[in-house]
Amino acid sequence: MGSLMDPYGRKIDYLRVSVIDRCNLKCFYCVPEPGSCSPSQTGVMDIEEIIKIIKAAAALGIEKVRLTGGEPLIRADIVELVYRISQIKEISDISLTTNAVLLDKLASKLVKAGLNRVNISLDSLDPEIFKEITRGGALQKTLQGITTALAEGLTPVKINMVAMKGINSEEISKFVKLTLDNDLHVRFIEYMPVNKHHEEQWKKHFMPLSEIQVLCEKIGALKREEAYYGNGPADYYRIEGAKGLIGFISPVSRHFCSKCNRLRVTSDGKIKPCLFSAEEIDLKEAESDEEKIKEMFTKALKLRPDPYKIDKNPNGRFNCNKREMLQIGG
Repeated sequence: MGSLMDPYGRKIDYLRVSVIDRCNLKCFYCVPEPGSCSPSQTGVMDIEEIIKIIKAAAALGIEKVRLTGGEPLIRADIVELVYRISQIKEISDISLTTNAVLLDKLASKLVKAGLNRVNISLDSLDPEIFKEITRGGALQKTLQGITTALAEGLTPVKINMVAMKGINSEEISKFVKLTLDNDLHVRFIEYMPVNKHHEEQWKKHFMPLSEIQVLCEKIGALKREEAYYGNGPADYYRIEGAKGLIGFISPVSRHFCSKCNRLRVTSDGKIKPCLFSAEEIDLKEAESDEEKIKEMFTKALKLRPDPYKIDKNPNGRFNCNKREMLQIGG
């Protein structure tokens, strides 16, 4: 197995693969207004294409894979896909991001197939606000999915909450309290403007990390968990005596570019070297040739931007994507 290193000395060992660009919820910050985006029903990679891409990436040094979407669990062959990935010897960790609507039904099968962990998107504990954010979703299904994930050992179960002023900001304390008696990692994520379509609502609802932390500290003092790092960009804290952890992900006010360890593959087979860039490389042009796929991953590394320049020009890293978050995979 090789080792992937970008031009700025960042080791890349983590691959996020969007396996579908459709979802059974329609969260307004992820899915645009109905009719303004047409997911590619026929352009989504089939299972063989995904496996060949992951095998090639693993041979270069990728060790961890996260399946995203859209909603990965609405993909009919998701259990088989997880199993096939688990058979790639270089891959040591398989995780999945989900809204958990279907997790109660699939968790046991996914664990047997080789899934290690889940991240669950949950932006409100109020049924009506949840319904508003998701444009019709039922909170109870997601809560049941969380319960089942814990019971099946898909731990640590991470809850991702996009904090939005005037929408769910009043619930931040409720989410913090979830960590007191439950072994959950509750992560508060700054609302990020993926492209120009979301700019106005982002300006209205953006809540900086500093304000989120103030609300969290009303429940108790936050102690930094230096021993816990995980695969992602979150900084973790614990309230004294709490079973779970609190994480903060701040792509806007304190971006995580300097420690970025991942590449992304979109559901239609394009490598995104950076979430804050419109650059893409079409893996389908490799025609499933593993050596050509490897060459494309190597090329993608060279396209990763200098984190220092991104930091010096923070406005330049937003509104550059032509895709919606639904299509990128987060």
